[in-house]
Amino acid sequence: MPDTKDKTAGSDESYTVKLLISAVHAALNELAEAIRLYGKNDFRTGQLYAYAECLEILQLCPSFRIPELDYDVEKRYDIR
Repeated sequence: MPDTKDKTAGSDESYTVKLLISAVHAALNELAEAIRLYGKNDFRTGQLYAYAECLEILQLCPSFRIPELDYDVEKRYDIR
């Protein structure tokens, strides 16, 4: 995780966004594992769409299109 000490306002924003992206990626990876083990259901599918939508909204802002977020969310998480 990035260091939280001695930040300017701009780096605080970047840190926060990177932290959010990391948390959503972790949740999506856990969800993908649950789907692999137990199959899809309405709840898991809803979670998948909600997390994917969060990442897609962040991708709309050019300053947040950092390497960690520069990919097609729907392809990466097999959303149809």
